[in-house]
Amino acid sequence: MELKIAATELGWNEANQTVDCSNTWWDEHLEKCNNPERGTKCNHVRFRKHGPKHLDDLHFLFDKVHVTGATAMCPGDVSSCDSSSDDVLEVTEKTDEACNKPKPKKRKQMSGAAQEKEEKSPFYQMYKNTCMKIESAAEKISTSVEASSAPLQANLVPTIAEAMKMVKACGIQEKTAMMHTATSLIMKAEFREILFALETNEGRFDLIEREHKKSTT
Repeated sequence: MELKIAATELGWNEANQTVDCSNTWWDEHLEKCNNPERGTKCNHVRFRKHGPKHLDDLHFLFDKVHVTGATAMCPGDVSSCDSSSDDVLEVTEKTDEACNKPKPKKRKQMSGAAQEKEEKSPFYQMYKNTCMKIESAAEKISTSVEASSAPLQANLVPTIAEAMKMVKACGIQEKTAMMHTATSLIMKAEFREILFALETNEGRFDLIEREHKKSTT
């Protein structure tokens, strides 16, 4: 986030997941960013060629949160819900220690009072909110995959305009009795589906001709 803010109005390299800047810009930026007097080195250099792995997932989990040391806020804290979508919340380096705690060991079942106290903890709320976001995203992805893989029967039925092109490709001329019969037939979705299923123009012409003869007898 700090690098993207510093590189405002510059491009973005989607393939490398980092800012799209010239070597000249990088040299000037790193010279300003480094602080030899304090013994600090600009961490932006690590993203010069490629951004962090799983950047989209990180953005999903830590949206509006980045570390500068100016304030203290934990990613996903319930207090961040009041902020607008355009704001960026800042956190201190110490926040990482608080939010990246080691996984707790398996413990005995808590009493009702202890469990209620834990549920009121901002860290519990952060964990719960994050899980809900992940579950919601997974459900949307699953629904999208199922929808894209499901057979679309409607696509098997050509439109009237598409069916008319097939009729003309058969050799049926306008202002003829055969064309009048064909236009009446393609008004029905079932007939358009059958017309589309036939593989040759000869087969389509034969079908329309037979239907025409039935209508004139």
